[in-house]
Amino acid sequence: MTGYKAMHKILNGLRLPARYSACDWCGLSANDWAYQWDDAEELDSESGPYSLNSTSYRAMCRRCHLRFDDAHRSYSAERFPFEVARLKEAAYASVSDERREADTRAREASRGVALRYTEAQEATRKPRRTKAEAAAIDATLALMARGYRLNALERGEG
Repeated sequence: MTGYKAMHKILNGLRLPARYSACDWCGLSANDWAYQWDDAEELDSESGPYSLNSTSYRAMCRRCHLRFDDAHRSYSAERFPFEVARLKEAAYASVSDERREADTRAREASRGVALRYTEAQEATRKPRRTKAEAAAIDATLALMARGYRLNALERGEG
């Protein structure tokens, strides 16, 4: 069974690390994949609740992620969506458009470098000791490259 930490590694492989995405609330660079508390089949672990559904996660900066989790703990299920909407609006308003644009440019440059690195790794990969190890590395690199390409297509770059 996939655990909390393994699920976050899978998200990084499928959707890239969160740092290459904008925070769902404020628009600055994200730090974490934040569980959205929306899966009826939620699982528990020592690290906290999580979901095996990759669509139950949003990229969020640490500040917004902590506020989101605090709101979940503080409000009833009926009040939670209203408080989240209020907090999300306040988080977006707290960041200037200029800062958001500068952060986006830096994030895009970083994403491009990471994509070129991943593609170079795929192209120059040295043979591994075992076929199983080589297959696992090939699969991981291909998954990461696919994630970068899909994100570029979503942004209209491809």
